[in-house]
Amino acid sequence: MTNKKNITDQTYEQILQMLLNGNIRPGDRIPSENELKDIYGVSRNTIRAVLNRLNVLGILETRRGEGTFMKGVGMDVYLHSFIPSILINSFDLLGLMEFRRGVETASARLAAVNATADDIEDLERYFNTLRDHDISNHEFASMTSNFHLKIAFASKNDLFVRLLELIKWIMTSKMESFLYYKPNVEDSSFYHSMIYRCIKQRKPDEAAYLMDRHMLLLLSRVESYLEHIQTNPQNDSDSLLNQKTVTNIYK
Repeated sequence: MTNKKNITDQTYEQILQMLLNGNIRPGDRIPSENELKDIYGVSRNTIRAVLNRLNVLGILETRRGEGTFMKGVGMDVYLHSFIPSILINSFDLLGLMEFRRGVETASARLAAVNATADDIEDLERYFNTLRDHDISNHEFASMTSNFHLKIAFASKNDLFVRLLELIKWIMTSKMESFLYYKPNVEDSSFYHSMIYRCIKQRKPDEAAYLMDRHMLLLLSRVESYLEHIQTNPQNDSDSLLNQKTVTNIYK
């Protein structure tokens, strides 16, 4: 199976770059389909597919009888074009974790500065649930993603929240399989607890440091996990979906 980008994806990146280079401003009419077809040497169907994608992303706006216009380029353009390109590549889980490390560390630091009493209470519910219930790998994978998202909300930085929301859906499924391979999560639970305490005690440097250590630990485990599944592709974790194997240090 080839990893080469298809013609539509290549043309999409070229046209997106043209729109982002500053020569076309919001409200400007972009070249017609025929002009774009000649510029990039592709079929009209390819151009239409690219323009449809850019319309869906909110970058362009097509007006019947008038043409296609630049709608605007803001944060959403980068979030909806850059992040999904990482997430859809399952072989780039390690790269995603490295990206997540930087976001999570900065998020924890800000959370220790900006968290409200309601944020602290919301984070505490995570630990209460772990303490009071038997949690399956499937449930824990979702809960741990939510815990990190709660920290982003506590940071009061909307970009961190939106980035982690975009990451969350794939990390939940990937971390679920990862937990089957590495079911002992005592150290992760320990880091969660310590990060929470630093946020509660308003210690931003300590919260950032512990989150960074936590992410480094996960990175090393993910690397080991990826090596494992490459050498054991026949392993199937579906039968373990509801297995109650998560280690709970709160009991």
